[in-house]
Order: sequence, then structure tokens, then C-alpha cells
Amino acid sequence: MADLASPVMSKRTARLAVVTPLANERGVIDELVARVMGQLGPADRMFCVFDRVCTDGSVERARELALLEPRLTVVWAPENTCVVDAYFRGYREALSGGFDWILEMDGGLSHLPEEIPKFIEAMAAGYDFAGGSRLMAGGGFSGPFFRRMVSRGGTILANLLLGTRMRDMTSGFECFTHAALSRVVAMGVRSRAHFFQTEIRYAMHALRWTEIPIHYGCPSQSVGKDSLSEALRTLWKLFRERRKGKSDGIERGKSDGAAVDVRGDEHPGADGMRSSPGAGSVGP
Repeated sequence: MADLASPVMSKRTARLAVVTPLANERGVIDELVARVMGQLGPADRMFCVFDRVCTDGSVERARELALLEPRLTVVWAPENTCVVDAYFRGYREALSGGFDWILEMDGGLSHLPEEIPKFIEAMAAGYDFAGGSRLMAGGGFSGPFFRRMVSRGGTILANLLLGTRMRDMTSGFECFTHAALSRVVAMGVRSRAHFFQTEIRYAMHALRWTEIPIHYGCPSQSVGKDSLSEALRTLWKLFRERRKGKSDGIERGKSDGAAVDVRGDEHPGADGMRSSPGAGSVGP
């Protein structure tokens, strides 16, 4: 496989959009944007999504950066009511721009922009979905023990109940083809908190997928009881629907002519290791 470690210098023609919801990240936004831009080609774009949760001037600073960097688009979405709304607004902006691949990542540098080339390599190999994994060989999870156990436990439980075989079912660093993400947006999700990532991975398991080892830094100790309760309720509903589908002879995800690879083999080299140009601000 060709070396895609420097996507700016590669002959890649597929256009990548990076979707990053942000809140109060004034202290790191300059560094975040600079490091992401270092991984992008001239036709790629970064969408930073903000809403009323942002109160520290991050959106104003992002708009200043967008005046200097034509590959940065600031999306103002005051209608958002939760983190899921922020991600889906970013998805829709990237899809409407006609990008070939859409990569989502967290703000605050909990995900490393320098790992973006791994996702580019996977997508170039023909996968529909590449999911970042903190829990596979080569990956890492730096943060409170309780958060790590929630991620590991959630992955084990999701795989058991949903019949999936991914090694990380809760990460939010992942990349989609335009068609795969269009499917996610059309289907929607039930969750209004971070469990929506697991719902997405459940849907992507029916397509041709792979996992990418990533390194994640989590500064927060807490996981809200409401979020955990919602995750368990939603997981149980998905499990019951899956059982009903089996009893009705329905096999999830194999409609619409989707490419199917339930093996989830890693792309070569995986174990070694988010419109047209122009500054913009979407919204008021």
C-alpha cells in the first residue's frame, strides 16, 4: 500500500472532512486547528461545530482562525440540545459539501490529530467504516480507571448483546465513506448522550469495517448516572429488536446493496500503528 503518512503530499483525490464539536476549548483551539490542518490536503476541510454551551470565546477565536485558514469552517448551531445534535449537525454539513470521507473526532485534543493518516489509509483500502480503538494492540487509553472500565465493560456488553465483534464499541474517533455516513444520518439514533457512538458502530458492523489503534486521553473522572442509565436502556432495546429480527428472518444491515464484511479484518499495517476551499462560518 502506498505511504499516506503525509496526506498533503500524497496523490489522494478523495476529499476528507473532519467534524469536531467543540464547547469551551479556548486554551487549546489554536493548537487543535494547527495540528489538524497539518494532516489535511488542500481540498480537505475541518468543520468545528459550536452551540450555546460555548461561553469562553472559543467560537469567536475559531472564526478568527477561519479568516486565515480557508480549510476551516465554523458551524454555529444554537438549536442543539445535546452532544448528539452537535455531531449530527456536523455530519450534515460535511455530507452537503460532497466529501468522500468524513472523520469525526473530539475537541480538546483527547484524540490525536497525528493519527488521522491511519484512517486515510484504511479508507483508501476500500473500507466503508474505520473505527478508532483504544482497546486493541497498539492503542492506548490514558485516564481514570473508572472511565476505562466503563469503556471496556460497555464494549463487552454491546458485543455480547448485539452480536458485534469490534474491540472498542464506545470510541468517537472514526471515519466513514459518504454513503456509510448518509446511512447513519438517515437511520438516526435513539440516544441523546454518548451511547450514540455504540449505536453507530452497531449499524456499521453490517458494512465493510476495520479498526484503527488510537491513543486517547480522558481527563474526566465522572460518567453521569443519567447517561449510563440511558445507555443500558437503549442497548436493551437494540438487543430486543435484534432478537425479534432473527425470529422474523430479518438480517440487519444487508439491504440497500451495502458491501458486507462482518469479519472486520484490519487493513494492512493497522497493527503498526473530520465544499470547496474557502474560509467560512455557517450560521450567524
